Amino acid sequence: MQQGKLPPWESELVDQAIDAAEQRDEAKEAEKARRRAVQLAREQGYHRLAVAIDRPPPERAVKGQLSLFPTDVTLFDDAG
Repeated sequence: MQQGKLPPWESELVDQAIDAAEQRDEAKEAEKARRRAVQLAREQGYHRLAVAIDRPPPERAVKGQLSLFPTDVTLFDDAG
């Protein structure tokens, strides 16, 4: 046997090891992506909750005042 040439069973073993490593790497990446998505959804939920808690009651809006919330009277609502 020449040096550098692997027998068929050994090259198959190497290919299987490479495939297994690639599958583990893909599984790790998928898990990272899932965790990032969960964290992003959690942060968006916290932000929505904070905005809902911080929202002023409708009676506090002054006529003609611009507002971020659609239930409040805004400058452009008076035009219609």
